[in-house]
Amino acid sequence: MLNRPIHCTLIALLALTVGGCGSNIKPGSATQPTSSSQTQKLPVAALTPKDLIAQAQKKKSPEREHLLLQAAQLYSQQGRPDKARNLINELDSEALSESNLASYSEISAQLDLNAGDVDAARRILTNPRLERQLNALEPEQEVRLREARAQLFERTGQLADSVSERINLSAILASNSLNNNNQESLWRTLMAMPLSELQTHAAQGGGGITQGWYSLAALSKNNTQDLEGQQAQLSQWLKQWRNHPANGNLPKDLSLLQSLISQQPKNIALLLPLDGRLSEAGEAVRDGFFAAYYQALNTPSTTQRQTPVIRQYDTSKGAVAAYQQALAEGADLVIGPLDKEDVNQVSRVGSFSVPVLSLNYLTPSDTGANAPAGFYQFGLAVEDEARQIARQAIQDGHTRAFIVAPKQEVSERSAQAFLDEWKKLGGTLVGRALFTSQEQFSETLRSALLLDESSARMNLLKQQLATKFEFSARRREDIDMVFMAVTPSQGRQVKPTFAFHYAGDIPIYATSTVYSGEADAATNEDLNGVMFTSIPWLFDNNNPEKNAIAQHSKSSAVYSRLHALGADAFHLYARLPQLKQAPQMRLYGATGSLHLLGNGRIEREQIWAQFQNGLAEPRATVVGNDNIQDE
Repeated sequence: MLNRPIHCTLIALLALTVGGCGSNIKPGSATQPTSSSQTQKLPVAALTPKDLIAQAQKKKSPEREHLLLQAAQLYSQQGRPDKARNLINELDSEALSESNLASYSEISAQLDLNAGDVDAARRILTNPRLERQLNALEPEQEVRLREARAQLFERTGQLADSVSERINLSAILASNSLNNNNQESLWRTLMAMPLSELQTHAAQGGGGITQGWYSLAALSKNNTQDLEGQQAQLSQWLKQWRNHPANGNLPKDLSLLQSLISQQPKNIALLLPLDGRLSEAGEAVRDGFFAAYYQALNTPSTTQRQTPVIRQYDTSKGAVAAYQQALAEGADLVIGPLDKEDVNQVSRVGSFSVPVLSLNYLTPSDTGANAPAGFYQFGLAVEDEARQIARQAIQDGHTRAFIVAPKQEVSERSAQAFLDEWKKLGGTLVGRALFTSQEQFSETLRSALLLDESSARMNLLKQQLATKFEFSARRREDIDMVFMAVTPSQGRQVKPTFAFHYAGDIPIYATSTVYSGEADAATNEDLNGVMFTSIPWLFDNNNPEKNAIAQHSKSSAVYSRLHALGADAFHLYARLPQLKQAPQMRLYGATGSLHLLGNGRIEREQIWAQFQNGLAEPRATVVGNDNIQDE
């Protein structure tokens, strides 16, 4: 699993490298690049690849290689990678001149990335000979190569190396707009690193620009603390780093802190079901919310902290009535309701001059594509997990998926969300096994894996050959990953069944429903190898809010996710204007990495975990929770 933000895509890197090649090798043209990532168009009178190859045959080194590189670049731009690769393979990179090596590296890396071979592209772009000559290149080509390296390092999880490249870039970029774009990318990369790693880098060094960036990133990422405390840290940073390039150009999330403090709500209404069938769920959310509230109150601070008044309202007798009562009693922010139908009903009330942070999501058919202005939606959506799994599996190099899910509403929603995202990213669905009972699953899977067809072919051969022979059934070979939306008990049957049907080597990705939150090595041994998404809260044993709940509540592990939801609701409410005005910002909370979509919906990315020796172990994570250690 790669520790990197989801924003960095292979497509972006390909666009950069194509543009880079076009602006370096200019057959018949003196066109100069206008940015480090803009694709250059060849002039009308440009030579064809065949013309360039013909000229190359008449030349000696290094001009011969230069012409062949021009031809390879044109073939690549024309969507003929095989032709381009054939030309590249004719060249001995070790024998190339310095200028030709730089061009070769751009083109060859582009071809490897197009083919999905990230490791080969990394070997090319980190060639020691290329690295030694980077500073001696023409500025435009140095910019392109460093940008390519920065994006490649980000993609492969080498985040500190990516940061270094971007800091080097900042010293050679020619325009303010390019510098601003680079700084945004640098900030995004820093925000993808775990807080503990940022703090380690911030404690090192002799006060240079790099150390300043890490210090600023550490105080920004530690953003579940109170606003006043974070503003005090920022003020101290600005005094310490007066000459740092970020001092006069702060990332937007930090530049908004002072205005957020003055705009904090003073009266908050907490709308939860405290009676009836959802009372235990409501109490779990409430416990999480107040654990975070009292933790904030009891944390020592050098600044005067604003403390809102919290009033609770029971929605079990009617969510709209509770909402209207809260407004009548002076609430300037509403958190809740929790039940989906209650959320739908409150959303129909009208305009929301007083913001609402609901703790569930609207039914899409209820409001169309967007929620009303001022109405924010936050919850534990299974769809977010499914989409995250699709993105991760594609990033891991898989393209052909097989879906396993029981015929239950939540699982079917997960499966559909995964499938929609999977197809959008270019993946292919090769089959699915939907089952109504665990007893039925083995036969369902056997049929889906086409094992019956394999046995039928065996029987036909026996009849035709009239002889006995050894035979092992063979499953279909066109599956390279499995998406699984199951409960723990279902998962403990599904995983061994794959092995029984000759498919135990296929990587299995699962939603968080596969893990109950309780350590049980003996029971979960059958889940070994399964990778799944999870809220950070389950693995963060140092979380003071989690520990406070454990001391004062006897709730079962099934309510852990609702505790985390309540805690994040507290940390989230004051940050809503910040998330709205800085769309790239993320809040790193107990339920995952949170960011605000344009439709008012808070989307989550969870951490990754895997069953090993029957125990769920956290893995390197895209959300960068500081209490989760990388492998």
